[in-house]
Amino acid sequence: MSCTATLRQSGGSIILSIPKAIANTLAVEAGSVVELMVEGRTLTVSPARRGLAQRLADSPRTPAAWTRDEAWLEDAPVGRELL
Repeated sequence: MSCTATLRQSGGSIILSIPKAIANTLAVEAGSVVELMVEGRTLTVSPARRGLAQRLADSPRTPAAWTRDEAWLEDAPVGRELL
């Protein structure tokens, strides 16, 4: 997939907007961390790979901060599930 985009200025930075179709293809969204690589005059943008240490550093420190969805415990069967 390829397209063109116009760079714009914001403060001291130049911003590149990624069209939604390309963001969906890359599986990124606002707030995602990406890696930028320059080879000659080619700029490559790819989702950053986070290691285990970074994932653990980003996770909540205590069980009290963990979010848990327990609403499913109160749901009734929908089909032919056995409970």
